[in-house]
Amino acid sequence: MLNDNVLVGFNYKDDAGVYKISDDRCLIQTVDFFTPVVDEPYAFGQIAAANALSDVYAMGGHPITVLNIACFPITNVEKDVFRKILLGGLDKINESGAALLGGHSIDDKELKYGLSVTGICGIDEIYSNKGAEPGDILYLSKKLGTGFIVSALSTDLLKQSVLDEAVCSMAKLNKTASELAISLRKKVHAMTDITGFGLIGHTSEMMLASGVSCELNLESLPLISGSLELIQKGINPAGTKRNRKFFSQYVNIEENVDENLAWAAFGAETSGGLLICISEAQAAVLENLFKDAGEPLYKVGKILNSQASDVNMKDNLNIINLR
Repeated sequence: MLNDNVLVGFNYKDDAGVYKISDDRCLIQTVDFFTPVVDEPYAFGQIAAANALSDVYAMGGHPITVLNIACFPITNVEKDVFRKILLGGLDKINESGAALLGGHSIDDKELKYGLSVTGICGIDEIYSNKGAEPGDILYLSKKLGTGFIVSALSTDLLKQSVLDEAVCSMAKLNKTASELAISLRKKVHAMTDITGFGLIGHTSEMMLASGVSCELNLESLPLISGSLELIQKGINPAGTKRNRKFFSQYVNIEENVDENLAWAAFGAETSGGLLICISEAQAAVLENLFKDAGEPLYKVGKILNSQASDVNMKDNLNIINLR
């Protein structure tokens, strides 16, 4: 049954749902949890919380309340591990300014943790992955490569410095990046965050939702130090392989493209940055805002021509050109 108060649903696989609560305000709701991506419990709690909160930031909202979701094997793992996970999550919740109202836990064979998050936003302040226009510039607010680094944890290929950089990136909130982007109202046309479907997957969703195509420059991709070397040595997560298998239907890869960089673009990410689509005329303004705030920002591509709005999703091929 359709509900007129649902302003953003799952039609275009957006980051969160948006529900109108008054003439000028709306709620943003999302939920996300997963198994540990790092060994250190406190860091895992931080990363899982930052990842869940990110969906509200990608929609242009502010988190206001949070519920913990905890699936803990209570008989097989020391209670102090659970305490550290929850503490890591709480620290990120507090940093976001949201209030932790409680949550739900169950005894599970496999440890999982995450959050259900409610945010708030003005009706005319909502961002989604729909709205990119020809000529717009695409920016990333975080480096890529977390999936390859996490997959290398069980090998002797991973350097501690590389892991430390990845953990720092995954635990970082997208709060400041979102606030800077939405300060340019009407100039930023679309936003999403880069998580499990990787840069290619989430960019594909933005292009399909917006009815446009784009060009991504692989040579300009920001990569966490050491991640490309891991790809070259054969580290290739199952999630990344699935991404390439599915999203390749939307991608044209030019000749002489570095295959390792192509894999990086398909790479599954955890708690990645925002993909920000802004008018070319305002791109320099955005760059200066991030520079003045000491925040990283990386230009990765450009929106090209429009696509027919009634093209079937499966037939809408080559909406991304990798060069």
